[in-house]
Amino acid sequence: MTARFADLQRPVAEAVTEEFFRRHPDWVDRYGERGRARAVEDAQYHMDFLGGALVAGEPQAFAEYVRWARRVLEARGIAARFLRENLEQIGEALASRLGPARPAVEAVVHAGLLACDESPGSISPPGPEDELAAERRLYSQAILHGQRNAAMGIVLESHRAGHPLLDLYLKILQPAQYEVGRLWECNAITVAEEHMATAITQSVMAQLYPLLPQQQPCYGRLVLTGVQGELHQLGGHMVADVLEARGWEVRFLGTNMPHAGILRVIEEQRPDAVGISTTMLFNLPKVRDLITTIRALPGPQPHRIVVGGAAFRAAPAAFREIGADACGLDLEQAIGIFCGDEGSG
Repeated sequence: MTARFADLQRPVAEAVTEEFFRRHPDWVDRYGERGRARAVEDAQYHMDFLGGALVAGEPQAFAEYVRWARRVLEARGIAARFLRENLEQIGEALASRLGPARPAVEAVVHAGLLACDESPGSISPPGPEDELAAERRLYSQAILHGQRNAAMGIVLESHRAGHPLLDLYLKILQPAQYEVGRLWECNAITVAEEHMATAITQSVMAQLYPLLPQQQPCYGRLVLTGVQGELHQLGGHMVADVLEARGWEVRFLGTNMPHAGILRVIEEQRPDAVGISTTMLFNLPKVRDLITTIRALPGPQPHRIVVGGAAFRAAPAAFREIGADACGLDLEQAIGIFCGDEGSG
């Protein structure tokens, strides 16, 4: 059913959009061809989350998405009744094409329609202390179900709504990946699902990178790397993107990098700082060895060697024992260390 559902998404989105614009010819004048293309995109997002709720057997997950979509559309001046009509069309089109899955499709769509019908006063906007909580849950749902377009749509829509890109990294991407890691650790998802979710976040970051505000380098040059044998690079990649946007000239070497190669880059670049990211505790001796070797290089030394990553969460003071100057346990702490806050995490 999953493969069949995926094959249907684009043709159903196009057919539903054509029918919707036929019913509402004034929309052609109001929104034009660009609006039609956006409507197809929105219909695909609806089906991405509908499909995820079907696979998970959780109609309320789709209801939560519909509440979010309703807020987004109403902010654009589009009434909830139009979203409801669109969802009804999608439900009818899918149910007629999926045969035996019809009852399950109808149950999920029904949950979404009830969310559309909720009175405006009963839909609480996100609280000011965690205003991206709904987006974070929806993003997590999307990456865990392999819905790359939906994940990208959630992030871009949040940016269009006025949320700074840094907030998207701090409040959506990073915590969603923490949740993926937690689910893998407790055996709730497979290695393949963890890799898929991470790959989607990497794809999202690649599309966000050109949108990051680029400052002229003002802090100096930074070499950021993982050690040889370290296979996780997403956290370091986030740090590299954000610090570059904040004014560092970053050389991000990725992960599983031979130490000889790292040392060669440091000797060539003579950075002001070095960042070393590691996720696995068993790689800490390699981090210590790398730091010791960096300290022994002839010529000007980096002003600061900073470590970070999940390996230090259980023992945040371990950075001193391996010879580092500071430790950033997450993206926010890394920003503080490299961009002005002298705390060492």
